[in-house]
Amino acid sequence: MNPRRLLRAVAGRRALPSEVQAGALLLAVVLTVNGLAVWGILSAREEARGMALQELALQTDAHARALEAALATLRGDFIFLSYSPPLSRAPAALSGSDPVTRRWSRLAIESSLILFLEAHPSVERIQVHTAPGETLASVGRRQGMPVLLAPQTDLSARLDGAGRLVRAVWPLGAAAGAAEADGGAIEALIDPVRLLAATAPGLGGRLTLDLDGAGEGATAQQGVLEARATVTDKSFTPAIRWTLVRREDGGRLIGSIERLAGRYRTNVVLNVVVMSLTLVLGLVAFRHVRRAARAEAESRQQARVRELERQVLHSERLASLGRLSAGIAHEINNPLEGMRNYLALLEEDLAAGETMQAASLVPRVREGLERIAAIVRQVLRFGDPGRAPSRPVDLDGLARDTLDLVRADRRFEGVALRADLALGGEHLVEGNPTTLGQLVLNLVLNACQAQPAGGEVAVSTERRDGLAVLAVADRGPGFTPEALAHLFEPFFSTRGSTGLGLAVSHGIAAEHGGTIRGENRPGGGARVVVELPLAKGAS
Repeated sequence: MNPRRLLRAVAGRRALPSEVQAGALLLAVVLTVNGLAVWGILSAREEARGMALQELALQTDAHARALEAALATLRGDFIFLSYSPPLSRAPAALSGSDPVTRRWSRLAIESSLILFLEAHPSVERIQVHTAPGETLASVGRRQGMPVLLAPQTDLSARLDGAGRLVRAVWPLGAAAGAAEADGGAIEALIDPVRLLAATAPGLGGRLTLDLDGAGEGATAQQGVLEARATVTDKSFTPAIRWTLVRREDGGRLIGSIERLAGRYRTNVVLNVVVMSLTLVLGLVAFRHVRRAARAEAESRQQARVRELERQVLHSERLASLGRLSAGIAHEINNPLEGMRNYLALLEEDLAAGETMQAASLVPRVREGLERIAAIVRQVLRFGDPGRAPSRPVDLDGLARDTLDLVRADRRFEGVALRADLALGGEHLVEGNPTTLGQLVLNLVLNACQAQPAGGEVAVSTERRDGLAVLAVADRGPGFTPEALAHLFEPFFSTRGSTGLGLAVSHGIAAEHGGTIRGENRPGGGARVVVELPLAKGAS
């Protein structure tokens, strides 16, 4: 019955039977209630689509963080590879005059690269070359298996399509503090598709990488839900900035609300047929079911959000593990360099028959081994730093020992090392002597590396306002405004190194209740100042 026609009939007659009036009223109520039901269906569908978009955006962001963690782990493995003895010594070993040594060195290099490629399916090709462009070794994949390849001089070409490869470069460990032209580099082609497949298995074509894309967020177009998240890693050379894209069928994600809508359409028909009784029961049922469905949907959404938050936390832990691996490589390399220099001097003294002078170098080598062992113990205490030993420390003695260690490094023969120690050799600082010694060594090495052509490094100590103050100054180019703003951030470097030395030093100073800062010296050069609280009882 048309309600408009019924209303016109009611207006044109003075009196109508009470049944007609009740029927008109009942029909109007039924149409109104069912109109509200249809509106509720459409509203619930829009709410479901919004919740699906939010969930898709969180999942995509979690996958992006997991991909960043995988990149950080891969970067740490490449850094370990670059510091391995076969590769870090490759330029010197292959340029020697002994053919047997050269052959064994090449075999060691190729074996290391084959094993690395076998353990990293996402790496398509690795090539080791020297600065002038001479390729030392090249490995790749043939039908998925690691094989030796003919050396190429340029791997910068990128494949088109979904299988495009990404090029990355790492300097060899022996040249990490110098330019690539001095000591060679590792050049690799990485397959982002394989890396993504290992990070998010089972998603198939729903998760893709746009290597040149940009932007974040979630959109819905023509029944397809799409979410985008940025994947970045500035520590790669060149830096990585990808866009992770996930597409889902909107009908699949909101299928439950569609089934609910079908149920309510049936209720609409029944309400029209059954009239008043169905109207009352339908209204009550509608409210109850809608409330229950909304509560159930919210409960499922909260459970999914909690699971995604757990996945994001796990991804952050994996990224921290990658940063820890790179930090360990950086920390162990410094004493290894000093031990290698002392061993070279010891060989020269033994060859010259100067056994007494050679014997004086043995404690220096042992000191380097003890420093490495202490670093390993420090890593083992990572989960419980409160157990690290603490005792009175002679800051002047640490500075003298560090200068003696650096003087033995032939790379810094042109750098004048000067000490102005005014603490009097007393145990004025309470802390861990190993980590404090690592702090002083990091600062002195950074100052020497800032003056590759020669210069001066001055280490001074003094007491000031209840603090023991250690300053390391150089006559290098100084800090730029950008460097001062990011001086103690991990992986920030102006020399192409790992950028972990000052970040580690900042952490050591903070662990001992002190501070560290960098500044430019009047007349040129830079200075890093560490302030540590005096031990109890120190005047």
